[in-house]
Amino acid sequence: MRRLWWPESLYELRPYGALAIGALAGTLAALRSWAVGDWGVAFAVSLLLGSAVIVYGGAVLQMRFEYRRRSRWNRERRY
Repeated sequence: MRRLWWPESLYELRPYGALAIGALAGTLAALRSWAVGDWGVAFAVSLLLGSAVIVYGGAVLQMRFEYRRRSRWNRERRY
């Protein structure tokens, strides 16, 4: 299977973009429901998807942080 190539700058920004999109989706869902006065299925689905995207972005950032910390420790330990 062929993998997509991401430029380094886009690769680094991708989890932050996921956090921003998730927060924006949740905020817009709440503002729309507040303005319309309908706290129904559309609000719940938007909030759920926004939360899932936020969790994805946070997990990617945490995995990258742990990987880089471990890699630096391994490099320093060898020398």
